[in-house]
Amino acid sequence: MIPLLLRVKLWLIIRAHEAHIDGCTECLACVADPWLRQRIEISRTRARQARRQAINAYAALLPPHKRPSWRLA
Repeated sequence: MIPLLLRVKLWLIIRAHEAHIDGCTECLACVADPWLRQRIEISRTRARQARRQAINAYAALLPPHKRPSWRLA
């Protein structure tokens, strides 16, 4: 039961990071100040890194036969 709750928590964290990344992308179209644009880019980069960490933690909680993997050509 605890791994299920952790997966739900991580899923919600992943979705929150995706919403933040989308919001940053929308803000970039409206902001003209280079300093603010740079701060938004930094925030978006950090959110992408945090989302990647949450995705990796989520995948680690999945059973071995359900973990996403790339097929080799």
